[in-house]
Amino acid sequence: MDHFPRASNPVRPRLQVPFLCEKVKSSYEVFTFKDYPSSVGVNVSALCNGDLSLDDHATFLQAWLFFGTLVEVLGTADLKVDIEDFVAKSGDEWIITTERLPKYLWMWVAAECVPGWVIDSEHLPRVKECLSVVNSTANQLAKISVGAVSEEAWNAGFGYPPGHAVLLSVILLGELLDNALAGVVFSLPRMKMLSWEYSQFGKYLLQRAGWCLGELDMLGIIEPAVLFYVSSFDRVALKKDHSKCSDKVCLANQIDEKVYQTKHATETCICEHIIVEEEGNRPITEVLHKGDIPIISFDGEKVLVQSSNSTPYVAMSHVWSDGLGNPRTNSLPKCQLERIQRLVNALHPDREPASQVPFWLDTVCVPLHAETRKTAIRRMAKTYDSAARVLVLDVSLSGTSAGVLADELLMRIRCTPWTQRLWTLQEGMLAEELYFQFRDKAIAAESLPEIWYEANSPIKLCTKHFGRPHVDNSPLETRVFRALASDSDEFLKDEIATESAFETLSRHPDCPNILDHTLLYRLDTNHSASFHPVYFAGWTSFQKLRYRFGVGHSALPSVAGALRGRLSSKMDDETICVATLLDIDPLHILSAKNQTSRMKVLIDSMDDFPPSLIFTDVPRMGLDGYRWVPESFMDKNANYAGLLRAGKPGRRTKDGLVVSNYFSYIFPEDLAFPNAGSFVVKGWESYYRITHAHVLTVQVARPAVILEQPPATVSRGIVVDMWREDDGVVKFGRHVGHVSIEALGDKWAGEVLCEVVKLPISYEWCVG
Repeated sequence: MDHFPRASNPVRPRLQVPFLCEKVKSSYEVFTFKDYPSSVGVNVSALCNGDLSLDDHATFLQAWLFFGTLVEVLGTADLKVDIEDFVAKSGDEWIITTERLPKYLWMWVAAECVPGWVIDSEHLPRVKECLSVVNSTANQLAKISVGAVSEEAWNAGFGYPPGHAVLLSVILLGELLDNALAGVVFSLPRMKMLSWEYSQFGKYLLQRAGWCLGELDMLGIIEPAVLFYVSSFDRVALKKDHSKCSDKVCLANQIDEKVYQTKHATETCICEHIIVEEEGNRPITEVLHKGDIPIISFDGEKVLVQSSNSTPYVAMSHVWSDGLGNPRTNSLPKCQLERIQRLVNALHPDREPASQVPFWLDTVCVPLHAETRKTAIRRMAKTYDSAARVLVLDVSLSGTSAGVLADELLMRIRCTPWTQRLWTLQEGMLAEELYFQFRDKAIAAESLPEIWYEANSPIKLCTKHFGRPHVDNSPLETRVFRALASDSDEFLKDEIATESAFETLSRHPDCPNILDHTLLYRLDTNHSASFHPVYFAGWTSFQKLRYRFGVGHSALPSVAGALRGRLSSKMDDETICVATLLDIDPLHILSAKNQTSRMKVLIDSMDDFPPSLIFTDVPRMGLDGYRWVPESFMDKNANYAGLLRAGKPGRRTKDGLVVSNYFSYIFPEDLAFPNAGSFVVKGWESYYRITHAHVLTVQVARPAVILEQPPATVSRGIVVDMWREDDGVVKFGRHVGHVSIEALGDKWAGEVLCEVVKLPISYEWCVG
């Protein structure tokens, strides 16, 4: 699959998928995509159920779901697929190549870019039907276990079980075409993307490379293209202990302070610790008591502590599991201080050679004494916000050169333990300039998109895919050359592109026209978002990290979304971090004893909240008046999209959160309300199916259901137990569970639990 960027120092050779279809090259001149299985006598259901061997039917799968998909999808735009473009010789073997696939995608965009910006109405259903069949079939086959894989295959990249190798190529092709389709139909309402399962063989490649499936799940990496790419990273070299992890949770980066060991810069080093703060010598505390930020520098023998004042400094950001922490003393090994000082100095090459650039590091700049520690933590946001630069140290980046492709740099950053931790969120977000340390130098993260675009702009890639323009170009190739010739700002930056543009303009005096500009826009948009999934996944993840949230309840949705899936060895720290991100002084939170108490203090420090917070299906606090509050914002299964709903904010009271403008239904008081499963109710001449998300653990005396959205199709909702009414306008209910509500229409022949009373949306609910 050579349309993917090539990672440096891959843990395995590039996967080579055998070409098996020599005898069926012309099959599609006789059979259609839909009819192909029956035409060649293959029972697809039996194959998906495991009754037929996947490896024995590898040729069929490749003919139907790889080449057949290419022919069917691209054929809708009258693009003729030359199978020879997808076959290459590797030694004595013929293999599949996708090197020319991007060229076909470009021409697909060009073919469907017509005046009016709308794809031909006959094409879209046919493409969607084809991809739906591929998706459904591949998702079923993806569950089939791979069995034994030879060591020779792993070392050579060839000789894997053929059915599984072909299936993986089908999944990667299908996902790419599905993503590309969204770009081809750019102007239509947002299309629902298909969900592509990753195959068991693909997961084998990941685990063999040292990946923990729980870590990938927590990173939110689910796209087959990205999973396939990162399966070439060597994660064994990180020497992480994943013995306690599961497919959903990774615990390798959690630390236990009782047994924590600070690491030296090299495994063999046994140098002494340099103590910065201790009893009788508290220079860090003195600076903090003056209201300033303590920073340090190291000359190789002693540490100089000073106040930041107006002195530029570098704030260090790291994860303790890499060994730079110290829970017992404010000290680090001499070798580590020397290394950090060297890296910090390198960020300021114009400094005086004999001078040392000061830096801040939590291990030595946050005192262990409880009260002084609180002061340092309260000043944490200012520490990172005031730093001239923030430098991220992560062991997983230390083996990679900063000179590799930008795609790889971004994806390696995304895969760091640093991106998974609680505290590093604010450290990265608050940084004025954020740098990541690689093996040979640090890289400013914001520079990576520009570096990537310089190498991957449509102007640069045109020569790679199409060569130079000539009189024998096909009409679609000519359309691409015309579009790129209209971008004078870009083609003038490249000598070959400039010559190509002038050749095109001389042959086509009417260039550029509106269609040329339209196609250029589509190519420029799609080639990064749809055609380069590795870059797109890496950059969009990084963008979220650098987003400035703002202040107050309006920022809470973004903060909650950014926290989702992050981890901390001390869960009590979550509320401190949230407060910092919302620009709330964490003083009173620091005085609370546990996570529940701290969450209560955090909530009490705000008056307004996104009302849809009550519908997010996560574990809740168990206190009356606070049952609408999540126990944690870091639950990786939370869906916070609804928090962005416009409208009147929810108002916090002692009894709960007051919300309005929601549909709600009240059940009969004498009803034995079901505590699990699904049931149908009637309300206002319509029927609704209500399904519990979880089994209710309490009895509900006076049940009511509140809906997040009008009951047109399916909506999230909550079950509340009504306990009070205020003048018939405000109703009070305890939050007891989550449900989904599906509208069934005005006819239903099945069993109906009861008839419910619909309340006007003008009613307010106090959800406690």
